[in-house]
Amino acid sequence: MNQIIINDYVVIEVSNEIYFGNYALIDGKEYLTEIVYDLPNCIAIKSKGDFVGKEVFFHD
Repeated sequence: MNQIIINDYVVIEVSNEIYFGNYALIDGKEYLTEIVYDLPNCIAIKSKGDFVGKEVFFHD
C-alpha cells in the first residue's frame, strides 16, 4: 500500500480493486473516507496517520 498526505487527508492506494466503504477501520480506529476521482484503487482518509503496512477494513 502506498500513501500521500494532502492537507487533512491521507490518500492510500491498495494493490487490488476492492470496495471502499464510507469508513475505514485501521488499528481499531474508525476513519471517514472520501472518494478520490481519477486515481484508480485510491481512497482518501480524513487523518494524518501513517497507514503503510497496516491492514485496512472498509465498511458503510
